[in-house]
Amino acid sequence: MNNNTQEQLANEWFDAAISDYKYALVGLKENQVFPQVVFLSQQIAEKFLKGFLVLYKIEPPRIHDLTKLLDECLKIEPSLEKLRDACEVLTGYYIEVRYPPDIPDYTKTEIQEAFNHAKLVKEAVISIVEQKR
Repeated sequence: MNNNTQEQLANEWFDAAISDYKYALVGLKENQVFPQVVFLSQQIAEKFLKGFLVLYKIEPPRIHDLTKLLDECLKIEPSLEKLRDACEVLTGYYIEVRYPPDIPDYTKTEIQEAFNHAKLVKEAVISIVEQKR
């Protein structure tokens, strides 16, 4: 795959993550607490990490464990270690939030915290990507 194709595919990952980010922002503005925002927060981080790997010509593993994805990203950019705590927290939201009867009741504070972790991943990846370009 040539560099333009790699960058284009990475941008598709980033665009998907930004779409989830915007949708989560809408959910956060509602008075009702939406646990889907927690799942979207995990997805935002996952898509940014996978897009980062693609940009550096690494096919992302088909996993949802953000700490393992982060470990792959660290081989490229060690400064991303600062995302470890966020990735650990967000990884726990991948499956548990999706299926009844086990959907937990999250508080607005917990949902906001998950989103803030996703925002941290988003901003860190974008900052590095912008420096590369």
